[in-house]
Amino acid sequence: MRGSDTFCWTCGSPRDGSEVAAAPDRLEVVDTRQDGSPSRGQSWAVITVIAVAVVAAVGVAVWWLVRPEDGATTVDAVTTQSAPVAAPSPDPVQPSPPAAAAATTPAVQYPTGILEPSRVTAPSTSPDSADAQGRPTSYEAANVLDADPATAWRTEGNASGASLSFTFDSAVQITQVGLINGFAKVDPYDGTDRYDQGRRILSVTWTFDSPAGPVSVPQQLTDGDRDLQLVAVPAVVAASVTLTIDSVTRPGAGGLFDRTAVSDVQFSNV
Repeated sequence: MRGSDTFCWTCGSPRDGSEVAAAPDRLEVVDTRQDGSPSRGQSWAVITVIAVAVVAAVGVAVWWLVRPEDGATTVDAVTTQSAPVAAPSPDPVQPSPPAAAAATTPAVQYPTGILEPSRVTAPSTSPDSADAQGRPTSYEAANVLDADPATAWRTEGNASGASLSFTFDSAVQITQVGLINGFAKVDPYDGTDRYDQGRRILSVTWTFDSPAGPVSVPQQLTDGDRDLQLVAVPAVVAASVTLTIDSVTRPGAGGLFDRTAVSDVQFSNV
């Protein structure tokens, strides 16, 4: 029997029933093994040390795995609540700048009254002649602009289809035109009536070269009327006008003077 089994582990009495002088104050267990191996108490101590070492090693390993990276800062997660987004306020309405006043072209002021063309041309002209007193007489186209019925433009024969062209220095507004439809002259020397001798014009067409295109106005004339015969036209702006002879009478004085004449032409803005 081992020395350690000699006494009871509970009461300390000898297991073989022998008496002992006196019971010890406290249980003192001495476990001495003959082979020198550690006792049971020593084994538990070693096991405890080993367990503590293992736990410490595991703790170090866990810390190593979960440690933050060098220089990294760990921030506790904080639940934040977004502030309500205010609806954008509409941009203040900027008053529109006042529209620039449309550039207005000032109304053109056209001359009024009698309008004087700067030039007139005709297709052909009768040769110069002399009156009953022997004074020379010419029949150039400019005679129709001198406001003198005793001078005229005259051409030989029937002038139907012939045209006179009038040009102004600048565009004018025309509201009325007219002409004397023959050679309205009475010879002061012997009183011969030149109007009855020649052909008289019965109809013409006025053509105005306006910016919008040609504007034509016909005119019927009265045979025997030696005055200026006028016709109103729509207010037309033009820089040139053409007077075309459409029809004439037969020659007078028994056909001895087969000529067509115009004493005067007038343009006006009234």
